[in-house]
Amino acid sequence: MKTTRKRTLRYAFTGLILIAAVTFSSCAVKNEVNLSVNGSGTASTDVILDESLVFYLESLAELTGENTDGPLFNVDEIKKSMEENPGITVEAIENIDDKRITAEIRFDDIEQLIAESEATLNKQIISFKEYGAEKEISIYIDIDNFQDIAPLFPIVEEPLFMTFGPLENQGISEDEYLEMMEYALGDGGGELIRESMITTVINIDGTLISQKGGTAKGHSVTFETPLIRILLLDQPIEYVIRFK
Repeated sequence: MKTTRKRTLRYAFTGLILIAAVTFSSCAVKNEVNLSVNGSGTASTDVILDESLVFYLESLAELTGENTDGPLFNVDEIKKSMEENPGITVEAIENIDDKRITAEIRFDDIEQLIAESEATLNKQIISFKEYGAEKEISIYIDIDNFQDIAPLFPIVEEPLFMTFGPLENQGISEDEYLEMMEYALGDGGGELIRESMITTVINIDGTLISQKGGTAKGHSVTFETPLIRILLLDQPIEYVIRFK
């Protein structure tokens, strides 16, 4: 069944917030999570879009024959979609001229950030475990679980987006991929993708014991992931924090 443009792009942005950009619809994504010892907390996201990528999304809507009225990102639809997840409250969300999207949410359980239903908790993109007094949060994405979660975000299964996602480009080299993006987005498109980063800061309410990946400073760990790694998923992405 064909989705409307508002619904499709709502899911695209939800995906950016929940799994730090499963599509290339932004140039810079910064997520910050404040995590308590019981797995609850708050999260904020700041998505900055390049004009060439906004133009691509507009062209995508025209090519697929979907509704082109209104803004690319309908914040009311985004808020409604996110709050369908149990234990999530959207405190604030703003669309600044379709060039920058900011949002702040509150969650009861960090695992719910990726779960649209109880069954999806088994996907283990995000997990929160307790080992006595110690807590561990892990984020793990590879080509296999990406395929499992793709149905949760209809934008990922849109034909034109599938063309540029990891499922359709297994085995392609980074240089080949960037050349393809240069053709798709125009001059500078490949370099734009190469330079794009996803930054996630996790602040813990406790004492940091160890981490896998990222840079630790005080009670915070910063993870920086090149967008090209998400788009190709030619190797697993794994981040782990243990604290008490």
